[in-house]
Parts: sequence; C-alpha cells; structure tokens
Amino acid sequence: MRSIVAALLILIAASLSPARAAEIPSDDEQDVLIRSTLMTFNDANMTGNYAVLAAKASKQFQAQLPVDKLASAFESFRKNELFFEGVVSADYDSYEKASFDSDGALVLAGVFKTGDIQVKYRLRFVQDGNAWKILGINVDANKL
Repeated sequence: MRSIVAALLILIAASLSPARAAEIPSDDEQDVLIRSTLMTFNDANMTGNYAVLAAKASKQFQAQLPVDKLASAFESFRKNELFFEGVVSADYDSYEKASFDSDGALVLAGVFKTGDIQVKYRLRFVQDGNAWKILGINVDANKL
C-alpha cells in the first residue's frame, strides 16, 4: 500500500480576519467546494499543469506557492499515479463539522473511499468577495 501526504498550509492571520464575518456555507456549497477543489487538484496532478489550481487559490496561497513550487510539492502524486477521479461521484464522511479556525479560515475535512483509493483531505478557504479561495490543502491518498 502506497501512501502520499501533501500539505500546503498558509497561515497569514492578519489578512484572514474578514473571513470571520462570513457565514459557514450550506451543505451543498461545502460539497461543491470539496469536490471542485479535489478535482482541480487531481487534474493538476494528472496533467502536471498547476496553473488552474493556483488561479483558484487565494492571493496569500499564490504569493507563497507559485506554480513551479506546486508542481514540485505534488510530484509524488504524479510519480505514484495517485489519481482519484472517483471523488466526483463518491460518498464521503466529514471528520469534523465545517468551522472557522483560529485564523479565520473555513476548514472542511473528511475522507473519500473510491474503490481502490482512500483520499483524506483537510481544506482551508478564505472568502474573497463572493468566492471561496483555497488557502491550504492537505491531501493523503492511499491505494487500497
């Protein structure tokens, strides 16, 4: 069994305080955030092109992790072919109720099991206008 963990967490508390004024998204909105983020991440790993993942990320994330660093950080997913298209339609379990962390970031965490792979995730978002932007991504993929 191969396991790969990738974590990119950006903690910029001063710039996150406006997120605390935001409301927790509805269950349906959370579902869209989780699935679209993981699919963008998966597509980036499959193609080696991290431009869209970076474009969907917050300014803080982009400033600290340009596209070339993203490609380097997630090289093990490509090398080990840990791809998980099945999260588009698979059921998942949330580890914790959606909440804001001490830095004001929205945190969504859980696990997908899609037949031959288990994908644990912890995603952090900050609100930018009306859109939620990726602030941090932690994914652990295990072939079963």
